Amino acid sequence: MWTYVEDTFKSIKNKVLILDIIHVLEYIWLMAHVKYEGDPDEAKQYVYDKLMLILHGKVASYILELQNELLSGSWKESHQKTFKKVITYLKNHKSYMKYREYLAQGYPIGSGVVESACSHVVKNRMELPGARWSVSDAEAILQLRSVVKSQDWDAYWAFYTSHIQKPKYLPPEVNSLNLQLKIPA
Repeated sequence: MWTYVEDTFKSIKNKVLILDIIHVLEYIWLMAHVKYEGDPDEAKQYVYDKLMLILHGKVASYILELQNELLSGSWKESHQKTFKKVITYLKNHKSYMKYREYLAQGYPIGSGVVESACSHVVKNRMELPGARWSVSDAEAILQLRSVVKSQDWDAYWAFYTSHIQKPKYLPPEVNSLNLQLKIPA
């Protein structure tokens, strides 16, 4: 998937690809269950400690720690598989786990913000009972809804009304609309 995303958006120079921290937590929890079976308090502490390690940019240290534990311990075969699975996952995704840098730049490291926006902006408007949309109509409504939800309506309306009256944008019959109404979608 990462290769596909990088290829698809290769023309974007300053793109930042971030692995959702929730996915990383799932793998840390796998290790916690292997290492602290039957001790939920120790497992929670382990997850917290390793999450802090990763958030501080020490992914390589955690990988090395897991490799050393795997080699030095007498783990059951199923536990060895979990170690290898987690180590492989962390190695494969290390370049997308620069959370210290991401947080310093104000980037979200979890998809909750995006998922919430999708639900709030898109789903709540587009999935009304009986609603049917063409692609172009849906796109137009979502663009307007995004402007409203980002609280940019007044700036958008000022731009729109200053440009709409220029003949090159719309035919004259459309320019005769009452442009004083500012009712958002």
